[in-house]
Amino acid sequence: MISYFTSSFEVDCGKISQFKNIPGVSSEKSGDAILIDMLRSYAAGFIFTTSLPPTVLAGACKAIEILASEEGRQLREKHQANVKHLRNELLKRGFPVEHTPSHIIPIKIGNPLQCGAVSDMLLKEKGHYIQAINYPTVARGEEKLRLAPTPHHSKELMNKLVEDLSEVWAELKLPLGGLQCGQECKFCHQPILFDLFESRENSRNSMHNCNIPNCPQIVAAPA
Repeated sequence: MISYFTSSFEVDCGKISQFKNIPGVSSEKSGDAILIDMLRSYAAGFIFTTSLPPTVLAGACKAIEILASEEGRQLREKHQANVKHLRNELLKRGFPVEHTPSHIIPIKIGNPLQCGAVSDMLLKEKGHYIQAINYPTVARGEEKLRLAPTPHHSKELMNKLVEDLSEVWAELKLPLGGLQCGQECKFCHQPILFDLFESRENSRNSMHNCNIPNCPQIVAAPA
């Protein structure tokens, strides 16, 4: 990733944040030798006072231990099954769901006021906390909700969310547009092959290989 930022785009300084991965904190910077020497010399007070806290390291070690265990395998399978179930239920109702390779389920709204209204009503009237994602996190006109089911959500809870979201959607008179994605990858323009968000593998392993570095195109892995 460091070489991707420094070589592919020839930027002066690249930063990689790790706030959302296993360690929970930390980041790295990349750049030319002069820049790195300057940071070592003049940012020493910052560099050498930000070692990872023992509690964070202990949590990271435990997370890796669980991920490598049978419990971790079962949690991943349950997580993927829950994501598939919730996405399919949303699609059945015609919600404008977007393609994504992760567990996050985006529902496009395209208006910041409406997006905030849906989020507020779900929390205040239905008891569901669903974040509204607005500019500058996404481009203007791409405002959306982001749902993130976990392995610990039951089908009953997810079905209740879909039912409550349908009521809020109808009350606000929002359109139901169905699946919100084209028939080709926006990056490499190869046909999009994954269907219903099944388990995936990188397109370099498929017959529809893309030669563009770092292309996000992915395909559904065989069942």
